[in-house]
Amino acid sequence: MITSDQLKDVLERADALHRYLNIEKKQVEFEEEQLRTQAPDFWNDPAEAQRQMKKVKGIEKWLKGYAEVKQLAEELRLAFDFYKEEMVSEQEVDDDYARAISAIEELELKNMLRQKEDPMECVMKINSGAGGTESQDWAQMLQRMYMRWAEAHGYKVTISDLQEGDEAGIKSVTMQIVGGEYAYGYLKSENGVHRLVRVSPFNAQGKRMTSFASVCVTPL
Repeated sequence: MITSDQLKDVLERADALHRYLNIEKKQVEFEEEQLRTQAPDFWNDPAEAQRQMKKVKGIEKWLKGYAEVKQLAEELRLAFDFYKEEMVSEQEVDDDYARAISAIEELELKNMLRQKEDPMECVMKINSGAGGTESQDWAQMLQRMYMRWAEAHGYKVTISDLQEGDEAGIKSVTMQIVGGEYAYGYLKSENGVHRLVRVSPFNAQGKRMTSFASVCVTPL
């Protein structure tokens, strides 16, 4: 059963999102931009019309996302009060909390991904570094991890270039991660050198080895 502090946290974070996202301003902007789509000559320039429709839908997503957060936070508050009157169970309150916190965290994350490139699809390149076969095996482990993550989140992964390792693993791979929004935003923090320390299965003496692989993510 959640505590009153957890309920307070949900309500405060929902209110904070209203301020951070400037919902009132977005509502006015949405209405103004939607009016433009109702002009008689709106579809005379199809390319410009598509850009305008995309802009309207982009604003609408923020409004719908916040509306969902607000609704779930209010349902949680009511459920918490109803529990005191024995009208709902602990499990129902906990379920409402899980839904509310999930929606809040998702919207908070999207609010952090505000750069122009963040909503784009991306290209990821993985290169094995120092460490020979051990490093190449580590690079393939990273490839499988990112592919599983992408597929679990509804993206499509296409391998455009792959160089197999000499004995195991891969020397390099280039993958396109497409079919959804924010692929670049979610993965851009993976840029850099990744290190693995383990007892190598490729070392006959069973020594612990350190391997490196680089990951480069660019917006598509």
